[in-house]
Amino acid sequence: MAHETGTAESARDTVLADALAEHPDGYFFAFGENGLLVPMPNSVELAGHRVVEGARSALDLVVRGEQQTVTTAWYRMLSEGAASCQVHPLSSPDQQVTLTFVDVTHRHGVYLGFVTGMRGDIGTAMLDHKPITPRMITVRKDATARIVAADPGIEMLLGWTPAELLETRSLDLVHPDDRDRAIASWLDLMSAPSGAARRVRLRHLHRDVTVVWFEITNYRHLDDPDRPHVLAEMLDISDEMAAHEALRANEQLLRRLTESLPLGVLQIDADRRIVYQNQRVTETGGARVGDLLADTHLAHTLPADQDVVDDAITAVLAGDGDRDIEYGYRHTTAGLRRISARLRALTTDAGVVTGAIICLSDITEDSRLREELMHQATYDPLTACLNRASTLAALQESLHRQAGSGVAVMFIDLNSFKDVNDRLGHATGDRLLAFVAERLRRSVRETDVVGRFGGDEFVVVCAPVAGSDRARLIAENLVAALEDATLEAGGEVLRPAASIGVAWTPAGAMPAEALIARADAAMYEAKKARTGRLAMVLATT
Repeated sequence: MAHETGTAESARDTVLADALAEHPDGYFFAFGENGLLVPMPNSVELAGHRVVEGARSALDLVVRGEQQTVTTAWYRMLSEGAASCQVHPLSSPDQQVTLTFVDVTHRHGVYLGFVTGMRGDIGTAMLDHKPITPRMITVRKDATARIVAADPGIEMLLGWTPAELLETRSLDLVHPDDRDRAIASWLDLMSAPSGAARRVRLRHLHRDVTVVWFEITNYRHLDDPDRPHVLAEMLDISDEMAAHEALRANEQLLRRLTESLPLGVLQIDADRRIVYQNQRVTETGGARVGDLLADTHLAHTLPADQDVVDDAITAVLAGDGDRDIEYGYRHTTAGLRRISARLRALTTDAGVVTGAIICLSDITEDSRLREELMHQATYDPLTACLNRASTLAALQESLHRQAGSGVAVMFIDLNSFKDVNDRLGHATGDRLLAFVAERLRRSVRETDVVGRFGGDEFVVVCAPVAGSDRARLIAENLVAALEDATLEAGGEVLRPAASIGVAWTPAGAMPAEALIARADAAMYEAKKARTGRLAMVLATT
């Protein structure tokens, strides 16, 4: 995110101009707000200067172990406008060079980086990377929601260049069916105080008319005296929404299969006496034509479900409409099964009920598969925590349910997790995530929820919580649980390091997205201010 109070624009222009003039042999590169390299804009007047090619980000230019140095300089640039650090290039580890970042988004729409003091070719040892489509882009809008600046990565996601989108109404990019929701979210933001954020999920239209889903967080900075704007962070969630759509399609398919694959069909008269049954019903329950249904099939129904079945039959024979029910059934050889029964009345032309047709389907396996699908749609498979969508749903439910009390959110981000992956491999990184998740679950109350928000981020939803002081105590318990945690992996003893942001609100006082945003912001404060392995900040406003 661009800085707010750092080096003036003219001073940043001077940094770039001096670098171009004093280092004709320097290596220059452009990158977006997400840190990924983008094509060098034509507005940057290079005169024979060398441009970095083949890298994914500035982290790819330095030796292992110096990524944190680069990241620290990156964050300092975001807050101050420009920053430098001393690093060793990957292609020539014996050399020490200067890596500088400067924010020139006001002039060129991108951030610039340059490497000076380099002897030789910085690109000879570069790794070959496939182009990566960014998941997060940023857009700046004015008070009328017109685009005044956009991340270059927007072209990869929506097909439009930043220049083409200038002065475009952001609403024009939204799918027509989602525009009412977009307008409502924008008006809510306009009525909010300075610095407030609002989150909304909207479909956008790609230049080729395909649909792209974004989760958009709009930050209100219209009171900024130097540059009034609304900053929109747009996260591509198309894969997530496609997965939800696939799940819905699978559930519909299961329902269709259940309807079209009956276990058996039988007909009863108005007195519940069996008039007809196919061979499958005979094999399942041993009933015969002429038997009362209550004396045969119902005798094998689980006692807890017998009233459900009996009430459905009574309702259909009384002319109260069709019934669809599920119940447990003990098969003579297959054991306990789950049965779906569809009951349909048979009537005369005058509408008098003469009996019913009952279609019985064995849905035991379908029921198990449905439960598995629901589990997959609810839980993160690696950590067994709730996934992002389910965590937000649980938070929303808590905010509505905890009348007279409050809800707390702990936003937890593991520090140096990428270093674990780089040094010990992704399998060890996965073990660490699962280990931290288990420690968190063991440290919260039964009423609390632990969710994995993505990557190395966890969110703990605690309810009921009487106040912010109580929220702090709960968070301190989490810190203590991680403080004592150790994991042996890859020949090392790993001790999880984390930054924790805590936010509390009375139930119903703010939406789930706003509470998450407060905890997220507090977490970043903890990350910036941390001096030890674990750091925690409680949001106070």
